[in-house]
Formats: sequence, structure tokens, C-alpha cells
Amino acid sequence: MAMRITSFGVFTVFLMGVLTACGSGNEDRSVSARELPNSAVEARQRGTLPLGSIAPASCAQSANLEGGRSYQVVIPSRVDNEPISFQVFEPDVFDCQQGHALILEGHGYSGSRQTEKSGDSAVAQSTGLVNLTSTGYAVISIDQRGSGDSGGTVRVMDPDFEGQDLVAIVDWAEQHLDYLKYRDNNLLLGGIGSSYGGGFQMLLLAIDPSQRFDAIVPEITWHDLSYSLAPNDVVKSYWALALGALGDAATQGSQDPFIRAALLEGSATGLMPEALLPFLRYHSPSYFCDNPTTIEVGDEGSVADFVLGSLLSNIPLTAGSYRVGTPTRKALPKVDALIFQGPRDDLFNLNEAYKNYQCLQRAGGDVRLLSYEFGHGLLAPDLGLVQQTIEAQTLPIGRNCGSVDANQAAVAWFNEKLLGKGSANTVITTERDICLSLTQNDAVALPTMPEGGQTFPIVLPGGLPVPVPVTLAQLVPTIVPLTTITNTTEVIGGIPKLNITVGRGNEMLDGLCQSSVEPLLRLGSCDSTVFVGLGVIPLAAKGTRLPLVPELIDEQVLPIRGFGSFELDMVGVGERLVAGDQLVLMIYGNQQAFVATSARDLTTAVVTVSGSVSVPMLGDLPRVGE
Repeated sequence: MAMRITSFGVFTVFLMGVLTACGSGNEDRSVSARELPNSAVEARQRGTLPLGSIAPASCAQSANLEGGRSYQVVIPSRVDNEPISFQVFEPDVFDCQQGHALILEGHGYSGSRQTEKSGDSAVAQSTGLVNLTSTGYAVISIDQRGSGDSGGTVRVMDPDFEGQDLVAIVDWAEQHLDYLKYRDNNLLLGGIGSSYGGGFQMLLLAIDPSQRFDAIVPEITWHDLSYSLAPNDVVKSYWALALGALGDAATQGSQDPFIRAALLEGSATGLMPEALLPFLRYHSPSYFCDNPTTIEVGDEGSVADFVLGSLLSNIPLTAGSYRVGTPTRKALPKVDALIFQGPRDDLFNLNEAYKNYQCLQRAGGDVRLLSYEFGHGLLAPDLGLVQQTIEAQTLPIGRNCGSVDANQAAVAWFNEKLLGKGSANTVITTERDICLSLTQNDAVALPTMPEGGQTFPIVLPGGLPVPVPVTLAQLVPTIVPLTTITNTTEVIGGIPKLNITVGRGNEMLDGLCQSSVEPLLRLGSCDSTVFVGLGVIPLAAKGTRLPLVPELIDEQVLPIRGFGSFELDMVGVGERLVAGDQLVLMIYGNQQAFVATSARDLTTAVVTVSGSVSVPMLGDLPRVGE
């Protein structure tokens, strides 16, 4: 396993670095529509956008072709006339005969565009984007709506707000940058960015009427925000509070009132407002991939529909609404996608990356999934996971899957997919296999993502059901032994499956649960919550691993709310165990990502669980690069 950064650090480290500088003039230097490729004609038909205060380089007029400049552009949003800001980074050297592909870069949540293409900062070093302008790419780094110098409120990748702004930015580029490169009459366009900067790529891919994306590199981003923030209807209260506070602090209060109200209610009640769930799904790739909850154009919601709506809807800072305005697709357009995700990311986990991977594969592009020991992390280590604290002090931040470096892979990806130069497989040595990271320096190649596997009963020695205290203070897990490793090494890799029953252990007592109760404490409702994850008890010390100390694998748990029987996917993990290690199930009554979301019903202090868990045990697999 490897280092994870804090929630506040991750949002600054993921302000992905791109490029900037200056110029002068404001005349329109675009060529006539008869000379434009098809996608540029469509961009022109959507309305001419102002040039800005800086005259771009122009191959047609042999102007400003010294290369390497950067400058800011601000255009009015087509939605509401709010200013939308972005930074243009010109290629270091212009080639007017061959032209230049364009890369869009997006920042993390509450971040801002890049204005420097190199430097000693963690941001500049973690992106590697300085390599793009030297390789001949033009780059546009974007201030998303409500962030940086862009106006409006942060709507969290709303198709009708951020989405339309993104289309306008690409339209601007086609209207004013005559040095861009085309293939089959379509702009050669790539995208890169992490977290929120991955979300913009999936959104633009879904809604761009000209379907201009050719190659994308989304990192640690979401598939369905309702799952990200409230899996199984259990709010990740740590993240709800952190994102709410950070979103307003870093954007000078530009977070949309509807979102602010939803995060406050979710943290206060332990439940995401019912009216919020379609909003979250509409702002997710899942809406455009398969629309599983059949959201329709015209659907709407308001803060007034929340449990605390009578209070929140009367305060300007927490009053708001939404309406679905963009239709879903039957499938996303074809694109070549290099997806990175962190198995130890507890905001956007490996399952979300796999869902995006499956969705994009259906479209027919070259789609790869790689993971690394990097992602959205918590401020404090999980109890029982001592090694995280130790490694966080000793290991550098790394963005590699075994021997595959994310920065090098991204540049090789764009070179092959946009320019037809070289082969990405010389860097992505796993080729079309999935690359699953196990530690900072250990990864395995898998032909597909394993789901389920060897099945173990969830029982205590003697076959007894497992009692679990479900109180706010219950951060110490109940340990259920599964098996002892006998192979020299055993890779646990993929998505485990859980078949579990939760209750009081007595059918008559379970039948006393009330279905309609007071919304805050929910007394008598049997509103229990248990958190289930795979763990390991090491036989001996190994690296920073302490002998006989239980560790939660990749810090991932699955929350289960209420009584009943459940068949569920657990969170995907990757770990290499050694002979003598004991594989266990760790069941918590509370867990730090859900710190304010434990059981509310004080009449249900202890539950029993039983059932089985199926674990992808893959044997002694070689490391990537060996």
C-alpha cells in the first residue's frame, strides 16, 4: 500500500498543471465558413464568440507565431451571460503545415485553471503537462463555472450549465485558432484532469453536438454521484461536510445554494434528500451511459422538497432548484479513453472507474483502466490501519501502476491517438489488460475485472452469528476470520460480492420495526448501519506492516442500512497477501468517511449479521514489469 493525501491536499494537488502568457488585439482572425472543417462549421453556426483582448497566433495571417505564449480569454456564457474564463497555451513551436491537436485540462473541485506550464510545485510536477506544449499540442486550461475567474455558481458538472460552457470553449477554439489540427473534418481533441477535472471530460463527451473528443484521460472521477456520496443510502458525511466547506471557502461562496442545502441536510439527517438523487445522477456519466433510474427531461426538484426544506428554502444561501434539460443518450460516442483510479480512494472508488470503463468500452473505442496508490484520502487513518500513518510519512506521492507512469502514459496516449505517433503500448506495458495496483511498486495485469470468487461464510467460530455494536463510537471493528493464506503470495484483486442478512437475530423482534418515524432520530425504526470491508491480519512484519494488527484492505468499506437480506457488490480492492496472513472480514458500527452517519435509532444498539462473502482470490500473479 502507499501514501494518500488529505482531502484538502487532494483538491489542490489535482488542480492539474497546464500553460499560459500574453498578446494584444481583438480583431476576428477566423477563416471563412467555406474553408472550415465540418465541426468548425457547426461551431460557427452555434454563434460567434468574442475573441478576447489577446490576438491568438494565426497561420493564415503569419502573425504571433513565435510559440510558447499563454494568455487568458473570457467569454460570456451562452446560458446566462456569466463570464467563463480559460487559459490558452500555444505550442512551443508552430507547424502551420501539420497543425496542432488541442488538449483541454480541468481542475479539481473548487480549484482554478493553470497559469504556469512548469515549476517546482506539487501540481506542476504531478501533471507532466509541460510535455504537451513541447510535443506540439495546444492546451486550454479551464476555470469551471463558479471557480477561478469564471462567474455563476458551481453546479457540479450540470449538463445545462457547465456542459454548455464547455461546448462554447471548444467552439471558441475552432472559431479563433486557425492552427488547430483536424482528421476526417473533425477537430483532434483530447482531455486530461483529475477528480472534477475528470468529470468535465465525461460530460463534454456526452453532450458535445459535434462529438469532437478523440482521446481522454480522466483520473479518479465519478460514475454516479449518488453512489459516490451516499452508497446504499448512507451519506459519506465526512465528504459532504468537507466538500461543502471547501467548495465555498475556495470559491468565495460560489457553490450553488441547492448543493449547499443538500450537503447540509445530508449531514444533519444522515440521509440524502430524495429530491437530490435525480440531480446527482443527472450530473453523472451514469445518466448518459444507461440512465438506470429513468430520469426524464422536465424532471425537477427544489430545496422545498427536503426534510429541512421549510427552513433551508427561506434562506438565500440554501434556497435553490434544478430542472433536467438535456436528454440522455442511448450510448456515449466512441472515444479512446485511458482511465486512472485509486483502489484506496474513498470518495470515488474502483467500482466507479470500472462502470465508466464498461460504458466507454460499449462505444467501441480503445479503453484502458489502470489504478494507482493515489486518490481522495481522509485526514486521519482508520483505526486498525496503522501502516497508513507510517507510510504517509515516508513515501512520496506516486501516480504509477507498477512500472507504468501515469504522466508518461498520458503523453504516449495522446501521441498515438491524436497524432498517430508511436505506440502507447511501449509505456502502457499491460496493453489492453486492466492494470491493478497493489502497492506503490506492485501491480498485476488482469484481462478483466474479477467479480466475486471463493465463497466464505460470515460466522464466528462454532457457526454463531456475528454481533456488531452499531453506535457512533463503534470505530473498532468486529473481526470475522475467513481463511489463512497458504500460497507463497495470494493476490486479492477485484470486486468482492456480499450476501448478508442484518437483524436482531430474532424474526419476531425484527417484525417490530416501524416504517414511518421521526426523520432525525428515527426511534424504533431499526435504522442500523453496518460497514463491511475485507481485512488482513499479517502473520509477521513486512515493510511497514505490523504483525497481528488487523488492517482494512485499501481502507474500503461498504455501508448497509437497515434490517433484511442484501446481495451487494463490495468496493473493489487490490492487495498481495503472503503465506500465513489471515484474510478476515471487518465489520464496523461506524467508519470515518461516514463519521456522522452511524445508526440513529438508539433502541437498536446491537445487530447480528450472517451470510457469506465471495472474494476474488487470484493466486500468485507476477508483478507488472517482471
